[in-house]
Amino acid sequence: MIKDYLKDKSIGFWFSAGLSVFSLITAAVYAGCYAGTDDMSWAAFVFILLAGLSGCALIAFKQFKFVPYVIAVLVFLALLFFIYGIYYYVSVVMVGIDLDSFDPQFIVCALFFVLAFGVSIANLFLKQINEKGRGDEQKN
Repeated sequence: MIKDYLKDKSIGFWFSAGLSVFSLITAAVYAGCYAGTDDMSWAAFVFILLAGLSGCALIAFKQFKFVPYVIAVLVFLALLFFIYGIYYYVSVVMVGIDLDSFDPQFIVCALFFVLAFGVSIANLFLKQINEKGRGDEQKN
């Protein structure tokens, strides 16, 4: 059963599945690092969590052609709200008012969000399923 489900999947499907899981990991890391602080953007957390959950749901319901677009839009919105949430922190560090360098938690979260955004953009250009496998199923 699982072998039949995975037989006609292309590299884009695996990127989508991995990106869905990576979005959930990013949400967990972000909440773990920033929950309870002024730099936490709950909108960014919700959007990155929705990216992971909706990606998993669309894959489960075999809506493969929509997965990269939904994930890309939600990750982009999460990145924008993340930037909005940490803007004051970045400006304080850049001017050198209170802090001299960026915290490791900021660097990790920023890398996770930027990496998720970059991979989601690349995933838009990848095929989700092989056309040969779909043609055989449509003939039957």
